[in-house]
Amino acid sequence: MCRTSLAVLTLAASAGLASNASAVTFFDGVFNNADWSLTTILNPNAAGSSVSGLQFLTGGNPNEYRRIRNQLTVSSPTGILHGFHMNVTAFYDPSNQGAIASIDYSEDSINFVNQNGNGQGSGLAIIQNGRFYRTSSLLVMPFATFSTWQPNSQLGLTAASFWEVNTSTGMVIAGSPDFSASGSIMQLGFCRANSNNGSINTECGIDNWRVQINQVPAPGAAALLGLGTLVMARRRRTR
Repeated sequence: MCRTSLAVLTLAASAGLASNASAVTFFDGVFNNADWSLTTILNPNAAGSSVSGLQFLTGGNPNEYRRIRNQLTVSSPTGILHGFHMNVTAFYDPSNQGAIASIDYSEDSINFVNQNGNGQGSGLAIIQNGRFYRTSSLLVMPFATFSTWQPNSQLGLTAASFWEVNTSTGMVIAGSPDFSASGSIMQLGFCRANSNNGSINTECGIDNWRVQINQVPAPGAAALLGLGTLVMARRRRTR
């Protein structure tokens, strides 16, 4: 009986420690203009293009949301436009808060313009050491299925899930953020992008922006979890 109680208590304690250090979550469902900044990055073929992002008080899911207008002006194929919408209060420091195992990203998306294509490519955005990163595979929102608010998510993102966007050329290049315990402070947000061989205008919305950072378990929690497993193993051998 005593061995059984020890096993249960040890496992419960280890699960509690792992839970306390497992995740940090950022969320915004209001999108006050003061809480968001915008950096527009264009490639040379998209010179003259523009991006805007503003809070709308009604029409979201359910109320306030951020509405993004991308006006892509293409001089010659292919024009590429990136808008980095960054939350001015969402920062994570791997060197102080812990290394990152993975990130779960989700948003609610809507496409207001009925035209060919996927509206705007969307995904988690990170700025680290002055470098701009976005998910290598972007979420899409074709009008046929996103003319009303729909959930849009990417789970289990690792450092390798990101590409850098070069601020000088506007091109996507090889490069990933540093999720390790030596990584510097990261600012979090989202990216809305368009690319095309001709000029297009897109208008889409975002609501319920959510970023969950899943931390690498602390050594102490991992050790305690191992102790719980060892106790259970000993209990099974004494039967």
